[in-house]
Amino acid sequence: MRPHPRRGASAVLAASALLLVSACGGAPGRERPTDDGSRPEATRDAANGPTNATPQVKPLTREQTKAAVLTAGDLPSGWKVMGEASDAFGPGLLQIGTTEKTPCQPLLDAFVGRSNGPKPAAHAMTELVQGGDAGSMLVNGVTSYSASDAVKIMRATLDVDACESFSGKLGDDRKADFTAEPLDVPRTGDESRAVRVTVAETANEASMQHDIAAARVGATIVTVVRTSFSTADSSSFEDALGKVVEKVKRTERTERTERTEKAARVGKAS
Repeated sequence: MRPHPRRGASAVLAASALLLVSACGGAPGRERPTDDGSRPEATRDAANGPTNATPQVKPLTREQTKAAVLTAGDLPSGWKVMGEASDAFGPGLLQIGTTEKTPCQPLLDAFVGRSNGPKPAAHAMTELVQGGDAGSMLVNGVTSYSASDAVKIMRATLDVDACESFSGKLGDDRKADFTAEPLDVPRTGDESRAVRVTVAETANEASMQHDIAAARVGATIVTVVRTSFSTADSSSFEDALGKVVEKVKRTERTERTERTEKAARVGKAS
């Protein structure tokens, strides 16, 4: 996917957290701290949910992930799709940047962007913008794994308390300062999590807010990143996450129905 002009301010999530390749090894997280009730519900959901995804759920195919990503019709008027949904790039493009502060790297990996993480069975993404270069951007990824890998990714440690402020680099090696804070989103899918990362490029005064949410549906992880120059309204961000989750659920229901009908036909034939 081609670069977008707004990415100059902070590489827009180092290319909108999705669209600029930035090879980086992920950092192993520390043990998840005991939940004392202070974390947002969406974060606690991932920490305390069931330990296994539904075993009969199969990963989506490339075509299914492409069909599940957001379109302009899924969002309120004013949003424009920047190019066709693509399965040409891996989820490593989700990575915002890199840092030597080990506990903080997972916050920059945007859940599925860790370069040495589990290998997906299929991945697709798309980018939408609203309000031109001074407006907002939504980047959506749909990434399917084995059921166990999908659960593992969603349960990875996000140590926001240790990473309120830290330094690192964007995907093109420009220095940047990062801040992170918990972000609550409506509970959706089998489990969901969210975090807010603000990026200030060291060489200029521009800073951008990146709201990053992920939800697991069976063996598939839906990721939505909203990028803006200032605090953005959360409604379209949350609506986008819910819409993609529902699209993946419909795809999985159709797949299960087709498998059941095929098994029934085979049974009758025998």
